[in-house]
Amino acid sequence: MIRLIVWSCLLFLTATPKGYAQEEHAHQEVTEEHAGRTAVYEIITSGIYAYIPESGHGAFGTEFHFTYWMNHVWGAGLGYTVLYLEENENIHQLAFLGSYNPVSWLTINAGPNLTFPHGHRDLIVSGYVETEFNYRPKEWVHFGPVLGINAGKELELVVGFHLGFEF
Repeated sequence: MIRLIVWSCLLFLTATPKGYAQEEHAHQEVTEEHAGRTAVYEIITSGIYAYIPESGHGAFGTEFHFTYWMNHVWGAGLGYTVLYLEENENIHQLAFLGSYNPVSWLTINAGPNLTFPHGHRDLIVSGYVETEFNYRPKEWVHFGPVLGINAGKELELVVGFHLGFEF
């Protein structure tokens, strides 16, 4: 449990380097970027690698997010992940996400995650936190690295790269 708390704190601290002291200024920047826009939909796909430190196992996977952004700061949506294991076995996960943009170049997604039964495993409910670093060549498209933690029965560390579209 202590390991989970330490990993969560490290992820949170590294994900928000500007800190909360500059949050008001960051929101003003985002407001200017998205002037006149309120609610938008977003679709993201990510190539990821998930690693479980306790067992030493890892798997490549694909992740999809569908998010409804109520404004430029707060959103909610669903995340679907499939991890590809050996011998045609896949792990399917569904996350219910709350999304937050503390600054224009960073998104934090968090919420409960369901890992569906597979093989000899039962349904697993866990907590999911992920950060996306957003580089925007155009207002409606972004891409960048992904870092995340899925904490439950086992701790799962996630790294990857995402591509997102807003409409």
